[in-house]
Amino acid sequence: MDIVLIGAGNMSVAYAKAFQAAHLEFRCFGRGEASARNFEQQTMVPAGTGPLEDQLAATSIDGAKVIVAVNVGELSDVCHRLLDAGAAMILVEKPGGVDLDDMRTLATADVENRIRLAYNRRFLKSTQKAADIIAEDGGVQTIHFEFTELPDRIEALGVHPPEVLANFAYANSSHVFDMAFYLGLSADDLSDVTVSGAVRQGEISWHPEGSRFASCGTIGNNALYSCFADWRSGGNWSVEITTAHRRLRLKPLETLTQQLRETFAIEEIPLERDQTGLKPGLPDMVRNFLYDDGSKMPTMQQQVKRMQVFARILARPV
Repeated sequence: MDIVLIGAGNMSVAYAKAFQAAHLEFRCFGRGEASARNFEQQTMVPAGTGPLEDQLAATSIDGAKVIVAVNVGELSDVCHRLLDAGAAMILVEKPGGVDLDDMRTLATADVENRIRLAYNRRFLKSTQKAADIIAEDGGVQTIHFEFTELPDRIEALGVHPPEVLANFAYANSSHVFDMAFYLGLSADDLSDVTVSGAVRQGEISWHPEGSRFASCGTIGNNALYSCFADWRSGGNWSVEITTAHRRLRLKPLETLTQQLRETFAIEEIPLERDQTGLKPGLPDMVRNFLYDDGSKMPTMQQQVKRMQVFARILARPV
């Protein structure tokens, strides 16, 4: 299997360690000298440097399975180049583009559905256990999720360009949005989700389209959703699901508790311990991509429709 990693930053290091733990060989195309050296120091694997088009011209990726872990603003452009270069399958970091127009353009180019979106929190032990319990209980009745961000920390990092910051909910908050509707057993493209109401208030200098958000609606005919976020107060990411028998809480997302029907006690649900030290969810996501063509992840066409639903939840133009 020809595995190619595009990017040599911290996320690429995490992917590389997952490959190495599975005894898989891979190639890495980086860009800058500093990040390439750091990548090699941490993985003992050299990374290419220079413009991606030059590296693609020098080394074929035709038929390869490619993972894209570059800056958000470059995701779409890199994927376009990889499609043209003949990559067999592409796993791209969320959200696939800097904004909806960027995502739509990439989805139009991906006529053979070769792209999958890397939402690793679908593969957390907490998510997998919650999904098993939901199936045993006969499905969901309600879902509530919170996607509060930490704007002061984000601004202090100084690493995101203005166009990424202006669309930060797609670039980052979509992790918890994806996890909630994945556990909610919604359609892959969220075609069964109806946004009944959405409102936003406030603003941040780099995110003028809201700092407080609330929304509610339905998933098919059998479940309700609600969500909330206040980027100018305390909070974190969380998902809560009710079934006919219990309320499940993933707060934080890597943990799982339950409150059984007709009780007040909240119990921790034990999870399989991860002894690898790898980024949570990443090994199972990599296996799904490499050996099952990313069957548990959205296609680019599905991602556009999903992010259009998220835009409506954010009370933003679609």
